Amino acid sequence: MNLELLCRHIFQFISFCPVFHADASGVGRIQINDDCHLLHFTRGTGTIFIENKKYPFKQGIVAAIPPFVPFYFKHSAKFEMLNIHYRIWLANGDPLEERASLPLIFKPDYFVRILDILRNMEDNLKNKLPDSLLVSAQAHELIIRHLISNELIAQEHKIIDARLTNACRKMSLPDYKIFKAGEIASLCGLSVSQMNRLFRKCFRMAPHKFWEKKRFVELCHQLRSRDLPASKIAARFGMEDSAYFSRWFKKMAGCAPSEFRQRGV
Repeated sequence: MNLELLCRHIFQFISFCPVFHADASGVGRIQINDDCHLLHFTRGTGTIFIENKKYPFKQGIVAAIPPFVPFYFKHSAKFEMLNIHYRIWLANGDPLEERASLPLIFKPDYFVRILDILRNMEDNLKNKLPDSLLVSAQAHELIIRHLISNELIAQEHKIIDARLTNACRKMSLPDYKIFKAGEIASLCGLSVSQMNRLFRKCFRMAPHKFWEKKRFVELCHQLRSRDLPASKIAARFGMEDSAYFSRWFKKMAGCAPSEFRQRGV
């Protein structure tokens, strides 16, 4: 990635989340975020599973989780991490993650310096204005340090055909329960076969798979945030058959819906 694009960028600070667990954990629940997520491991040891690949961690390790990438943990007692959620758009308007990303796991030689910033962020988070406003500025400083100190992983730049815009918007709606190829193709002004070819060219997946992934992310969010039975949540997504829903969810998440809910971070 041309770093000149990063010289003038838009930064969105979303949250700073200190996490501490006094006890050891089993395998935690699967998490999926729609933003960039930086995890700074400051205490304890364990394993983080990112898209079902295992990465050991200890103090001084950082994990950079891109949007919509599933991950979960297993950690020792007295485990701590200090997490930042954020988004960055480049000077040309592209989201950073579409052009380049940090390594999934890295160990910065400047960790002592960033730990000082993170501890100061914790203190400022507890205070009232204006100190609490400093947290976003400190997060920005820390993230830029990571970006300029690591070899970024280039992502193939996706040029999305404008004809797919309305179709993508439609398939991203939580209430779009049943995929209809003809309906989606008409939104593109294309035949079904033309639409399929264009989707594969732009997203490297069929439109049905695109819709399925969008639905999975929203369904995971509702399973985490609502107390309704999983079967009732599934029915909202057009999956009234509980057996089918369980098989589909296990295919997508690697575990049953009940296990997904029971797992603790």
